[in-house]
Amino acid sequence: MRILDLETGRHSQPSTVLITGSRIARILPTGTGNPPAADSTIDLSGRYLLPGLIDAHVHLVLAGPMQANALATLQAGFTTVADLGARAHRVLRFRDSVLAGTISGPRILAAGLWVGAQGGVCEFGGIGVAGGPEAFRRRIVENLDAGADLIKLCVSGWPAEAFANPDRYELTDSVLAASVAEAHRAGKLVIAHNLSPGGVRAGLRAGIDGLAHAAYLDSALALEMKRRNVFLIPTLASLTGGDSSAASRGLVRAVRLAHRLGVRIVFGTDAGVIPHGQNALEFAALRDAGLSPLEAIRAATIAAATALRLDSLGAIRPGMVADLVALDGDPLQDLERLKRPTFVMARGRVVAR
Repeated sequence: MRILDLETGRHSQPSTVLITGSRIARILPTGTGNPPAADSTIDLSGRYLLPGLIDAHVHLVLAGPMQANALATLQAGFTTVADLGARAHRVLRFRDSVLAGTISGPRILAAGLWVGAQGGVCEFGGIGVAGGPEAFRRRIVENLDAGADLIKLCVSGWPAEAFANPDRYELTDSVLAASVAEAHRAGKLVIAHNLSPGGVRAGLRAGIDGLAHAAYLDSALALEMKRRNVFLIPTLASLTGGDSSAASRGLVRAVRLAHRLGVRIVFGTDAGVIPHGQNALEFAALRDAGLSPLEAIRAATIAAATALRLDSLGAIRPGMVADLVALDGDPLQDLERLKRPTFVMARGRVVAR
């Protein structure tokens, strides 16, 4: 098998990966020397090997049973996900079961409950927050006490509203500042549903860490995101879905601009809006927004791992977690290969073959 080096964009010569427990121990050229005796050997001759893929925006409780959604995601080669919002804390408990090995699923970073205004874009099932900064602080503390790994803020409306009303957003500046400060006090990332230019400006002033969707960015906003090291999770496949309206075209243009100006692009799908297990649909959407195949794969590996502070994921080298995906063709030549992994390993265990 050949390993894709995501830094250089080159494939290795045929190689053997030695795994001990859940970690990569050594990588050797195939056929040279005598590798140590192993409990088991998996022959992936002729395959192309990538790190396990990362989807930084899913909702495992949407569109089917959570366990089935998680398994479909894992078998599709996505060994890590960020669940960016639910109506209850079930995902947090499910995350713990996956970590304990009692349920099969990807590694999960979970945000707990959506944090948005009452009657606003994240008023799902009556969970919107009524009140000012202290009420929002309480919601964030509730999520943190339940074990949330990060925080999801709901700042602006969906594309049609954000496109028609570019200055409108739902959270006051004082609420944004208090919410971000509370999350950062606990060392947690803040990722914002925030598509309107006015909302993005307010979010940047408050210190958010990432945008959960493409937004209507201009050059000044994109450059400010880059300066502040704020990442962008476009979710174009779910946001635009092949729609050719002015609002959808504007989002694609904004991602193209952000990428050209050096904003970190992080792979995410909003799965639950698109079917779980079809996460790889986003690769083509990123390509159509100007990313090369290598850049699109980096968005789902090293860029996502860096953005989510996952130091032991996103690359294949000794010491890294043994999350691996094998394909039967070169994804740099054909991104469609990523829809059909032939082998998936998570934390040193084979989960699809």
